[in-house]
Amino acid sequence: MDARTSTRLWDRGKVYKGDERIAEVVYALEVVQDRVGGIEHQEITGSVRVVEGKRDLMSEGTLILNLAGGRKWEFFASVDQGSGVYSVMDASRASLAPN
Repeated sequence: MDARTSTRLWDRGKVYKGDERIAEVVYALEVVQDRVGGIEHQEITGSVRVVEGKRDLMSEGTLILNLAGGRKWEFFASVDQGSGVYSVMDASRASLAPN
């Protein structure tokens, strides 16, 4: 059976470039999970707002967001919406990873 679910996540998190913490953010993410023909696919999109630290996330390449609850998400900051708010998208096909 084909199915689609959507979950919204929002909280504060920490952004890392490698092992270096570069920012603290408030995030709002939408996690969409599809199952078509028995194959699962997950897509994550949303926004982050920098509240402390480095303001230019677009020049940093692939980043890791440590979410509340210990999960991690690899992402790109794709569009600077102004005032430290960025649109974000998956940087890999991996789902939200446990800490």
